[in-house]
Amino acid sequence: MAAISDPELVTLSARSRGFFTHAELFAPGFPDAILVRGRFDHESYTDDLFNLLALHCPASLSAAVSMRRAEFLAGRAMAYAALRALGQAAAEIPIGPGGAPLWPPSSAGSITHTRGHCACFAIAGGNWRVGVDVEALASGDALDAILNMTTNEDERALIARQVVLAPDWLASLVFSAKETLFKALYPVARRFFGFDCAELRTTPRNGQLRLHLTQTICPELIEGQHYDIRFSIAAGHVLTWLAVTHQHVSM
Repeated sequence: MAAISDPELVTLSARSRGFFTHAELFAPGFPDAILVRGRFDHESYTDDLFNLLALHCPASLSAAVSMRRAEFLAGRAMAYAALRALGQAAAEIPIGPGGAPLWPPSSAGSITHTRGHCACFAIAGGNWRVGVDVEALASGDALDAILNMTTNEDERALIARQVVLAPDWLASLVFSAKETLFKALYPVARRFFGFDCAELRTTPRNGQLRLHLTQTICPELIEGQHYDIRFSIAAGHVLTWLAVTHQHVSM
């Protein structure tokens, strides 16, 4: 992906006193959409950064550890940057049921963070279901856990035999893609569903990975439906994102 110049992100990094070390805008391949990706340094976090960056810290985080507040600040800063890039007012994005962000009616979006990396994928219009996820390249016990807990026998065989990506990269990518799919479909499913509900059946190509539903989750999400999730690999991390309309999830 090619980065889009954004002076406001440069200003954000400067105002954060070293908390944000890198932030970029990208065109994610959907109309009227934006992807913001950045890095943050937990050691540079202080509570007054919320006021400094004109962001709201909810009362529910008052007793949270500093890492949780730092992650929330990073995610909301990416979300506000995404809304501004879409030409929308950076309204408050409160925490909704289940911990998911509540987006303004004029947009849809998703936020993710892990190990100092954060991202937000946002799209104009309230008729979308959106998901994004960032994951560090898994190795050792973490890689074993991904293979054993988030993939089935057929997926593990595919991961082992394909040559486009190394097995650790593809396993990490499949895990991230399933997290992204869950985020995008949760508002439709209205319940949690497991990794076994989606399956990789073909090798990812051209920056896209296709997941098939292996069972019917709800009347709108039927066994056999598939979703093409976009991805990027850089700096030891995988990033995946998806946007689907009401019509897609009802097919």
